[in-house]
Amino acid sequence: MKSSERGDVTIEAVVGVLALFLIFGLGLVGLRVLVADAAIDDAARSAARAASIARDGQAAAVTADRRARAVLAEQRLACSSLDVAVDARDFAKSLGETGYVVATVTCVVPLVDLAPGIGGSKTLRSQFRSPIDRYGARS
Repeated sequence: MKSSERGDVTIEAVVGVLALFLIFGLGLVGLRVLVADAAIDDAARSAARAASIARDGQAAAVTADRRARAVLAEQRLACSSLDVAVDARDFAKSLGETGYVVATVTCVVPLVDLAPGIGGSKTLRSQFRSPIDRYGARS
C-alpha cells in the first residue's frame, strides 16, 4: 500500500467515525424527545384523573394543574412554558349522568435541555379524558 493510499484510508475512517457520531447524536436527541413526550402524556393522564375526583369544576382545574406540575417535576422535565387546560363543564351535569374531565397539557421544551448544543424549542401537547364519578358529590 502506498503512503498516499494510507492517508486516504485514514481520512475515510475519520469521516466515517464522525458520521457515526452524528447519527448517534441525532438518535439520542430523538430518544430524549420521545421520553419528554411520554412525560407530557403521563402528566395529562394524571391531571385528568386527579381532576375527575374533585368536587367541582374549579377545584378540578386547580387539582389538575398541581398534579401535572408534580408529574413533570418527578420526570425532571423543565418547560419554558407550561399550560394545563381543563374542560370540567360536565361537573354541571346532574348526578347519575355520565360526564368527563378533559385535561390538556402543553409544554414548550427548550431543546438545549434535551441535547446540549442544540438551540430552539419543541412544543409537546397531550390530552386525556377521565370519567367523573356518576354518583359522587358535585357542587
